[in-house]
Amino acid sequence: MIIVLGKAEAGPQDKGEKVKVKMKYMLHGYSGNVDDVIFYVDKLTGATLARKMFTFKDHKGQPPFRNAQKQIYAIKPSRGYQLNLIDYVGAFNLLPENKYQPMVTWSNAYNKLMYAMRKAMPGQVDLKTITRAQIYAQNLPCLTVKAAIEAGLLPMVKDYERWDMQI
Repeated sequence: MIIVLGKAEAGPQDKGEKVKVKMKYMLHGYSGNVDDVIFYVDKLTGATLARKMFTFKDHKGQPPFRNAQKQIYAIKPSRGYQLNLIDYVGAFNLLPENKYQPMVTWSNAYNKLMYAMRKAMPGQVDLKTITRAQIYAQNLPCLTVKAAIEAGLLPMVKDYERWDMQI
C-alpha cells in the first residue's frame, strides 16, 4: 500500500491539520488508524482524509459538558423531530454562508439548538437537568424545530414552517 498525503482544502475555520489522502493499489474508502494517524471518509465529499490522533486532556469543563450531553440525549427526540432536523440540516447547508461550516447530521443541529436555548434562557434552562416534561410544561422553544427557528435558536432557512413535529 502506498499513501500519498496532500494538503486538504481549508475553510476559514480550519486549522489546516487535515490532509487529503490518495490511495494507490485499492483501499479506497479506508478508515481506521495507523500509529498516530486517523484515516476517515468525509461524509459530504467522499474524500479520504487523515489527521493526527488526539488525546483528551483532563480539565474541569469535561464533567459538566458530559452531564449536559447525557441529559439532552436522554430526552430521546421523536423520529419525526429527528427527520425535521435532518431536513433542516439539508436546508442549512444550502445557505451560501455555511459553505465552510456545514452540519453533517441531525445531532449537530440538535446540539446547536439546545446550547443556544441555554444561552438565550440562562435562568430557565439547565441542560444538566432538562427533561421532556419540563420542555412541555414551560413550552420551551425546542419543542419543535419551527419554534426554535422563530425564537432565533437556529438560523432561518427557506420553508421552515413545515417542521412542526414535537420533540
